[in-house]
Amino acid sequence: MGSNDLQPGSFSIAALTDEGLDRRLWKISVGLGIPACLAALILGGLDSGLGFLAGALLSWINFRWLKQGVDHLLESTRSAQSPPKRAVGTAIFKYFLRYALIGLTLYATFRLGFLEVFGFFSGLLLVVAAVLVECVLQVIRGWTEDPCHGTR
Repeated sequence: MGSNDLQPGSFSIAALTDEGLDRRLWKISVGLGIPACLAALILGGLDSGLGFLAGALLSWINFRWLKQGVDHLLESTRSAQSPPKRAVGTAIFKYFLRYALIGLTLYATFRLGFLEVFGFFSGLLLVVAAVLVECVLQVIRGWTEDPCHGTR
């Protein structure tokens, strides 16, 4: 086991962070998003495809800002000194701004009708789908690498 692995009876924040996770989630999101956007374009037309694309982009921005806030919080708990007030203010601003962006886009979608609603909601779920795929891949990896349940 590496230095970042969880040991029985111990807890390590470093074990919960994975530097490659962002890259894997991005690849999974693109791998799921391109065919889904093409399907939305073919089956639902331009409004549906643009709605999916807008939802997917908003979903990814939402995820990035949420992750930055959580990373900032974890980093501040690791260090002995308190984080600068500006950094905390920026994290809080982004936390609420992501809800405002989603709310404003939903309002514009319903009120002005410039995006197709089903496509937009489908796009919002893209990062959720990517996280679920990553979870399944991690479970499979754990089973194959675990000496009690896997082959190694």
